[in-house]
Amino acid sequence: ECNYLLCLGSDYRLHPVREFGPGGWLNSTKYISETPANWDENAVKDLLDIAEDIFQSSIKEQNLRARFIRKKRAVGLIPKPHEQIPREALDETVLRVQAALDAHGKKTPGLTLPFCAFNGGRDTWVDVGNKRVGVQILQSYLGHPVKETLHIGDQFLNTGNDFAARDVCPCIWITSPDETTYILKSILRLAGVPLNDSDASSDSSDLTPEPSVGVNGSKPKALDFAEMNRRTKAAQLMDVYTGEMISSPQVK
Repeated sequence: ECNYLLCLGSDYRLHPVREFGPGGWLNSTKYISETPANWDENAVKDLLDIAEDIFQSSIKEQNLRARFIRKKRAVGLIPKPHEQIPREALDETVLRVQAALDAHGKKTPGLTLPFCAFNGGRDTWVDVGNKRVGVQILQSYLGHPVKETLHIGDQFLNTGNDFAARDVCPCIWITSPDETTYILKSILRLAGVPLNDSDASSDSSDLTPEPSVGVNGSKPKALDFAEMNRRTKAAQLMDVYTGEMISSPQVK
C-alpha cells in the first residue's frame, strides 16, 4: 500500500524510485509520522505475526482450501492451486484480522503501525501501511496539495484497500479499468492534451476543449494510447503471489 514508489519510464515499464540519499522518497518524507521510514521493525514483525496467526486459524475453522504467504511487509491468505475461496470467507477473515490488530493497537499504543486488511477478490491480504499513508507520501514528494489530488479505486468498503484514502483526498469509486481510462482521458482533455486513439471522439467529446498551447508556445504532445496498450501487452507480467517474472514477447 505504501512500501514502494515506482515511476513509469519512457519504455512504458515501472522503475523503482530511489529510497535513500539525495532525492530519496523515504528521506524526504520522514517528517510524516506514519511513513515507512519511521516504522519500528519489531512492530512490523508483531503485526505480521498476529495476521499470520489469524489466517492460520481461519483456514482451520472455516475449512478453507487455502494457504498463506509471508512477505517482508505483508502476509496473504491465497487459494491453493485450482481452488477458490468464497467471498464471504474472505470478508470474514478480513474482519477477524482487523479486530485482532485493533485490539493489539489498544494494548500497545506506542508501537501501533498503520495497516490495511482487505479482500482482494480472490485472496485476503494484510499490508503494513495503507493508502492514506501512500497518498500523503505522494502529495509530499510531488508537492501537490489535497485539492490537486484524485484517488481512483474500486475497494472503498471497510474490507477494501482504498477505504483509507478517503481521509486525505477526493476519491472516485469505479468498478472496472475501463472507467479509470475514461476518467483519465476526460482529465487530459480538460487539460487541453490531445489524445491519439481510435475512440477519442466517441466518449465525452463534449469535454474536449480547444487546443491549448504548451510550454514556450509549443503544442502539447499527443498521447498514443494504442501504442501504450501494445507495449503493455508485450511487457513482462508478474506472478502476484510469488513476485516471479513471467516472460512474454519482447517489445520491438
